[in-house]
Amino acid sequence: MMRPNEGIRRQQRRLFWGEVLSFAVLFFTLGAVVFFLYQNSVYRRVDNALIRQEKLLQSSPGTPPGPLTPNRRPSGQNGAPFRTNLVVFDASGEIVNATDLGDRYYAYFQNLHLDKGSVGKEQTLTTSGGVFRTLLVKVSKDTLNPLYAGNYVLILQNVDAQLDGINSFLRVLVVTMIIFWLLALLFASFLSRRSMRPIIRSWQRQQDFVADAAHELRAPLAVIQSQQEHLLTKPRDTVMAQSEAIATTLAEATRLEHLTNDLLTMAKADSNALTTDLQAHNIKAWAASVLTPYPEIASAQQRAFDSTLNAAGEAIFDADQLHQLLVILLDNGFKYTSAGDSIWVVLDREKNTWTIKVGNSGPSIPDADKARIFDRFYRVDPSRNRDTGGSGLGLAIAHWIVQNHQGKMTVSDIHPQGVQFTVVLPLRPKK
Repeated sequence: MMRPNEGIRRQQRRLFWGEVLSFAVLFFTLGAVVFFLYQNSVYRRVDNALIRQEKLLQSSPGTPPGPLTPNRRPSGQNGAPFRTNLVVFDASGEIVNATDLGDRYYAYFQNLHLDKGSVGKEQTLTTSGGVFRTLLVKVSKDTLNPLYAGNYVLILQNVDAQLDGINSFLRVLVVTMIIFWLLALLFASFLSRRSMRPIIRSWQRQQDFVADAAHELRAPLAVIQSQQEHLLTKPRDTVMAQSEAIATTLAEATRLEHLTNDLLTMAKADSNALTTDLQAHNIKAWAASVLTPYPEIASAQQRAFDSTLNAAGEAIFDADQLHQLLVILLDNGFKYTSAGDSIWVVLDREKNTWTIKVGNSGPSIPDADKARIFDRFYRVDPSRNRDTGGSGLGLAIAHWIVQNHQGKMTVSDIHPQGVQFTVVLPLRPKK
């Protein structure tokens, strides 16, 4: 079985390498696109120069250039720019301007062959004199220059400098990609760790939840088991004689039922399986119906109960969920107060919100515990402990209900003694 920590590390490694590969693909694609665009831009400029030279040839009325000094590069042929050479073929494929080329450049081009099928096509040619971009032109017989009239002219432009620039750009691009990819390794490590934080927190929360739930379930089950085993040792006793053990068993069973329901509620809340039925309700009428039994309950337990319902009009909320919220807060108040204490409920309304305040004059909550009062299974010791029968899930459920209604819940002390929970809810939650 894979240990939890090993599973987390394995998942983190998967995230890391997934992000590294994503960055690598991204950088490679970006580099390839940039290099392709740059190379095309360079060749496009060269090809445009070839096309301009073609137009000059077709329209040139000039005379053929004079003889060139052997072994010297021509400054240009028929207005051709520097680094551009013109090789003229007759219809049979023979070079007719060998004198104009000079011995040196003729040596580079004397092995060229006329390919009439490549007329009008830009091509790349590699010779012993370098790399050239070429364009074969069929010159009209009407051209006034007799050297070109009716012949085939191969325009060659040397692109060695452009190729050097492309290669230099490629080297810089590769080095840049390697540097950024190394930075991407660090960034991917940071992102994988950051991405795993909520997963680790969720896993830890789940582990804590399971451990706390098992602990809470074990206590009532142990009591029920011990009481039942005790009853088995006295098979002839009457129900009256064992009424205390039976009552204890029933109380623990009731507590177990409440805990199971709370666990089910939290599980549904975590999985978004709880549906929220938002409807318009009259605030005062709804609160009055929920609070109806509590004056009698408070009187039976020798506590004072007071309700002040100032929130008139309607609000949109889930009546069942807010009913559960009020029951949790009131139940909390009854648990942690004694005879002679007071419990109160106040409802107010503002322009866009309405407020529920539930307080009691029982023991105050230390400031250190206020930050954790809404955590699952958390109880404040020693005054709020397991002896009260609580599971520590009630306030966590209440907090979820408030958040589900896009509200806010806080807890504060009442002087000289007491605690008050304040819930602020929007009149119309956003959808």
